[in-house]
Amino acid sequence: MSIRRALIILALLTIALPIVIFSRQQAPASTNAASQLANLQLYRVEPGIVQRSVSALGSIEADAVASLSLQTAGRVTDVFVQNGDYVVAGDPLIQLDNTAQRINYEQAALALRRAELDLEDTMTVDETSVRIAEAAVDSAYGAYLSVANAVSQSDIDAAELAYEQALSASETARIERDRIGGQFGGDSIEYNSADARYGETTFNAEIARLQLESLRNQTAPQAGAAYQRYQQTLRELERVQSGPTQIQIDTAQAAIERAESQLKDAETAFNRTILTAPFDGIVSGIVVEVGSLAAPSLTVMSLTDVDPLRLSVLVDEIDISLVMPDGSAQVVLDALPDVEFPATVSTIGELGVDAAGIVNYPVDIALNVTDPRVRVGMTAEATIVSDARDNVLRVPNQYLRIERGAENVAYVNILRDDNALEEIQVELGLQGQDYSEVVAGLEDGDLVAIELRGEGISTFFGN
Repeated sequence: MSIRRALIILALLTIALPIVIFSRQQAPASTNAASQLANLQLYRVEPGIVQRSVSALGSIEADAVASLSLQTAGRVTDVFVQNGDYVVAGDPLIQLDNTAQRINYEQAALALRRAELDLEDTMTVDETSVRIAEAAVDSAYGAYLSVANAVSQSDIDAAELAYEQALSASETARIERDRIGGQFGGDSIEYNSADARYGETTFNAEIARLQLESLRNQTAPQAGAAYQRYQQTLRELERVQSGPTQIQIDTAQAAIERAESQLKDAETAFNRTILTAPFDGIVSGIVVEVGSLAAPSLTVMSLTDVDPLRLSVLVDEIDISLVMPDGSAQVVLDALPDVEFPATVSTIGELGVDAAGIVNYPVDIALNVTDPRVRVGMTAEATIVSDARDNVLRVPNQYLRIERGAENVAYVNILRDDNALEEIQVELGLQGQDYSEVVAGLEDGDLVAIELRGEGISTFFGN
């Protein structure tokens, strides 16, 4: 062994020997302290949640159970569901023979489409009709011009001139006759010859007058009639170009409204042959089958609304004041003891129920979640939270000693640094079933204790 290694071993022995001797001297004291602590149950004070709650037992119930029936009579052609099926609102459940209703609906739909097309035609300007009306205007105007130009003004002027000349010749012949009659007498051959010439000129003047009147009368009536026909064709063209009248539009729209009403009635009659789910739920109690006859207003099946389910419980008159509407709760089913379902207080009964001298009030608690494992009729326990405070110093109730009659005052055993127990007074705030809030007397991190054996065990209710 080298000198260096020997020196190292000597140094280690020099250090370890005092430690071993000291440990042997302290062993009895440590053993006594450990034995004392072994008889204590300790809790380190820290912030947490304190809740005051009310517990009640009850059973799961559905929010609604509906008895479903058809609205019309008929023979069942289809049953789309079975007992226990889950359906959503609007799903078809049962259908009756609806051949006649379907035909009526299709005919009503076609009638509505025809009425809509008629309105479209009414509102559309027909270009073909416009062209026909324009051609009629052109034709009427041409006829008017033809009549108006058949006897010209020059023709009338010539007839007037001929008439004036005939009158002048007749007057000259009269004068000549009268002159001869004065000279030769009225019975002379000369007078008779002059009188014959006067009669001839008078006849010629009358012929000229009749010809003039004929020309004048021939132009005016025919031209006036032709002009009236021309005006009529202009008005017809204007009507065609301007589109339908308000009366035509109103008539077409009224036809559409009638067709829509008939279609709605046909649709209603068709829908009455099909039973649909009014809400989400589970089907039960089906009493019809394919081929059977169904009558209106008779129950053919039941539908249970399972969303949300609710727990119906009874709360005694002492605790009912702690239950508030919309208060939070936790529900535990006997069938699922390890699962807590969040819930909310929905209704609180106004009238109590007396059972063996104890008055209870009905309370409905709505589950906030949907779980297929939860079924109607299951037994459950609800813990209804009446008050809660978070992030407050708290102590388990078994560490508190509360004297009867004392209000918000308790005593705890605090473990000091020298492992000695000291009972101190603390002020309490909210007192729950498991924990109580400490508002004065303790600090975060303090250790409180209760004895596990002996006569000094503390209780929440005092000695």
